[in-house]
Amino acid sequence: MDTPAPTRSRPAGLLRRLAAGCAAGALAWSGLTGAQPVRTEHVTAELVARSAGVQPGQSVQIGLRLQHIPHWHTYWRNPGDSGLPTTLGWTLPAGAQAGAIEWPAPKRIPIGPLVNYGYEGDLLLPLRFTAPSDAQPGSTLQLKAEANWLVCNDVCIPESATLNLALPVLAPGASVAPGPLAGRFDAAAAEAPVPLAGWRAELQRAGRDLQLRLVRQQPLQPGEALPPVQVFPYQEQVLEPARHAVYRTADGYAVQMAVAPHAAAVPATLTAIAVAPPATGGATTPWGTPQRSAEFSVAVTEVAALALPAGAVRLDDPLAGGASSQSGGKRDLLGLGAAGSDSAPRTGGGASLGLWAALALALVGGMVLNLMPCVFPVLSIKLLGLTQQGEQPARLRSHALAYSAGVVLSFLALAGLLLALRAAGSAVGWGFQLQEPGVVFALALLFFALGLNLMGVFELGTLLPQGLAGWRAQNPGMDAFGSGVLAVLAASPCTAPFMGAALGFAATQPAPQALAVFGALGLGMAMPYAALVLLPGWRHRLPRPGAWMLRLKQALAFPMFATVVWLVWVLGLQAGIDGAAQALLALLGLAALVWLLGLLRQPTVAARLGAATGMAAMVALLVWSWPSAQPAAAPQGDAATAADGRTAAAGAAWQPYSDAAVSEQLAQGRTVFVDFTAAWCVSCQVNKRLVLTQPAVLADFDKAQVVRMRADWTRRDAEITAALARLGRNGVPVYALLRPGQEPLLLPEILTAGLVRSALAGL
Repeated sequence: MDTPAPTRSRPAGLLRRLAAGCAAGALAWSGLTGAQPVRTEHVTAELVARSAGVQPGQSVQIGLRLQHIPHWHTYWRNPGDSGLPTTLGWTLPAGAQAGAIEWPAPKRIPIGPLVNYGYEGDLLLPLRFTAPSDAQPGSTLQLKAEANWLVCNDVCIPESATLNLALPVLAPGASVAPGPLAGRFDAAAAEAPVPLAGWRAELQRAGRDLQLRLVRQQPLQPGEALPPVQVFPYQEQVLEPARHAVYRTADGYAVQMAVAPHAAAVPATLTAIAVAPPATGGATTPWGTPQRSAEFSVAVTEVAALALPAGAVRLDDPLAGGASSQSGGKRDLLGLGAAGSDSAPRTGGGASLGLWAALALALVGGMVLNLMPCVFPVLSIKLLGLTQQGEQPARLRSHALAYSAGVVLSFLALAGLLLALRAAGSAVGWGFQLQEPGVVFALALLFFALGLNLMGVFELGTLLPQGLAGWRAQNPGMDAFGSGVLAVLAASPCTAPFMGAALGFAATQPAPQALAVFGALGLGMAMPYAALVLLPGWRHRLPRPGAWMLRLKQALAFPMFATVVWLVWVLGLQAGIDGAAQALLALLGLAALVWLLGLLRQPTVAARLGAATGMAAMVALLVWSWPSAQPAAAPQGDAATAADGRTAAAGAAWQPYSDAAVSEQLAQGRTVFVDFTAAWCVSCQVNKRLVLTQPAVLADFDKAQVVRMRADWTRRDAEITAALARLGRNGVPVYALLRPGQEPLLLPEILTAGLVRSALAGL
């Protein structure tokens, strides 16, 4: 027979309730303190509860507490590159239920070239336990769990323990006292993710590259600070944990990531958490809550290429990956972290320049650009143009002005195209047009035609329609304008001294500032030639016009043909040997086409008809010879090294560049020298052959135990483009000496053996 419930008017019933509460509390504390921790060599494990008991049918938070010894760690639900998540297998009373682990926010743990997601120190993995509805007050629920975890440092050791927890059952309505670890449960709750609110997630993919945009719906205020965040995907073995870079944008965050090389497929939707640093002083995290992590799901959108928004600023700290005992907290100053983590300080000075400093460097760099090997072929046309101007001041001024306009406007046009491509998502830099085989092919045809013209095979005026030829004769400045355009096309593969930092600055600025830098670069390139044209003294020393001018014109054709040889070599690296052969056949067709154009002026109809038929065939040949947009397979090693005719033994010392390879070498304490190069960069090839392949220089590298890597930018490569940007550069050549724990040392664009040896001597 049930006993009637006591009422407030019965003091004896109240005393009995107090006595029962005291007894239940005593049982609770005795049960909780009776659960003994299990100690392994690396972890102390125990089951704990937030409260001193549970009422029938009600829920209570319990958890697995793991106390790691220093420098050892266990894993999150997605362990990252390697590892296994912690698991619990329950044996519970009938009618009881245990929920899934409510994973707190993990940290990035670099291990060599890998990055894992996990925990160190004192960890609590909470979950929710629901008592049976028919549990008897005053009884004790015995909970048993088989816990399994993988604990790692230099090695990984699987461990397990059988853990018990005695949880007293309290009477319905009884007060539930918090346990001694209630504060730890509250801290774990602050680490648990909440739904992402007030923000919009967007995820774009181009090949293996991913860019996650987190856009705050309420506009950011000018100067408003945003803390760095880290993104952890739920799906395992889909993303490459080491590729993680966080930028602040005008409307939130941009996070650069990458698909794992071994990923079977990329899911249509990515589910992840974004984790911010802990909020202090009552402040909230970027999500507007005290919780550090926010959960979101976002659909993957395929795009042609990716680019950071204009004005994006790197946020993540150089040690943000979490310094482990393996890495010693060393900084990888190429932006990868000591072990491939997400650290990437901007170095090299490009992004830290002011506008006026960038303009000054661009102006000086443009002047020096006239002395670079890239411009040598065009010097012939410029020199020939000078000899043809005579001594008329008005004509000379017009010539100088037209040439300068051609140079400056060409620089601005290239800059506008580069900025438009970057805004559209393409990862491009200075000289980007020569990464396209079609552009290289067209330039080879152009320089070959110029060489034929200089040799006297044809005269442009005789091939043009009469009206156009007459207009050209009346406007001689157009030839000067065209030579300015041609000079920029020839110069675009090269980066001169002082020019690299200015280009790196321009790549991070809004369009007006970027165009101003490119305009200053063009002005600097045009100034020396314009000044030379307007200085009369040197021209008095030239011989009088005569046969020597014809011989000079013919001799200057040979630099043009040398340029064609170089361009066909570049095309062979980009489109393969078949592409180079097609280009040679196209050059033959172009020569035949020019010859046939002269036959069109023959008096007989039959001759003109035959010439027209032959011309149609040659045009068809040129169209057929156009290189495919599909890139050729890369030769063994990097393209520029494998194709320069050296033996396998000589080329083996230069490793192909990759972010992961650099991270691995730096994590092991080795210094890395990176040669950012391209086959279409003449300065790069000159430096390679005169300095970087010399036995004495290679011996110095070996003596200093420096790892040599070659980042070949002949074809478009987003990874190399991003690495250049992290160094504050936007073109090649760039020579970077990366030392563990130190700032990168950038060598000049024009190398000497002495410069390299001095840099190595300072290690």
